Amino acid sequence: MRAFSRILLSILSAMMFTACTTAARASGQAFQGANPYPVQPGDGGMTRGELRIVSSSISTAESNPAQAVLQFAYFQPTPCYSLRVEPSGPDAQNRIIITAYALAEKDKPCALMALATPLQADLNLGSYPKGHYSVWLNGTKVGEFDS
Repeated sequence: MRAFSRILLSILSAMMFTACTTAARASGQAFQGANPYPVQPGDGGMTRGELRIVSSSISTAESNPAQAVLQFAYFQPTPCYSLRVEPSGPDAQNRIIITAYALAEKDKPCALMALATPLQADLNLGSYPKGHYSVWLNGTKVGEFDS
């Protein structure tokens, strides 16, 4: 009976390990950087607005290991909106997909004054294993970097 229990435990362990590693590979790696514009509790009840991206670029910080940084300039619908950024880790093609948008409280009065200059945002993407990566912001390729 003990031998049967050990065999069964080994088989179940192997199945669980295989399932976990397959799921991890399918979803890609986790985002490595620091996000100063994360999704907040209560965001689901807010009004979403699209950003108008004016410029964007990728640079690498001289550190060990090297870290990539995304800088972008944008206009939001009104000054009452707050920036949110949803980054994902590299997928199977080493693409880092970033979605940026703005949120505002529903039914809250807001002055509809146009911004004269774009707002600036920086997002440290972190460091990644050796490889060639591309960064996409709201469906547009921003640039590439090597790690």
